[in-house]
Amino acid sequence: MIEKLNIDLSQTPEKFQDLGHEILDFLIGKLLLIDALEQEIYDRYQVLEKKRASPNQTHPDEEDLWDEYAQRCKEIIAPISIKTYNDSRSFGKPTAYEYLSYPDTKITLIMKSENRAVVETYFEHGIAKKEQFVLKKDNNSWKIDTKKYGFPDEDKWWKDEI
Repeated sequence: MIEKLNIDLSQTPEKFQDLGHEILDFLIGKLLLIDALEQEIYDRYQVLEKKRASPNQTHPDEEDLWDEYAQRCKEIIAPISIKTYNDSRSFGKPTAYEYLSYPDTKITLIMKSENRAVVETYFEHGIAKKEQFVLKKDNNSWKIDTKKYGFPDEDKWWKDEI
């Protein structure tokens, strides 16, 4: 998958570029796992929605689906996040990381040391948007320290959750 992406390593010194590819493989792989899970849960939710007794009522299995989604998200995100993962996530269409499959998505890796990397994604789906992931080395493995989002024509970044 990573070889199909538009990746800019120009802000990463040559000595860190192999490590940069390792980081991108790690991050993009995990984001694609989250994306596939979100798509699966969304599809299953659509089936339950059609089985509702009335449009104003929930299906009895919807709560279990939400619980399963929360648990499976935690299983993916907790081991790769420096911060304790306690968040709830939503699902929908488009999925949160669907943009990784868009041909015009640009990914920039900024790495100035072997212990910290910044990955920025630039994409458009309705509106132009950017996301930033700061990764840090934690006991010989990479973990996400922060995630932020913003808009390409602004310098400001807003705190976000994975």
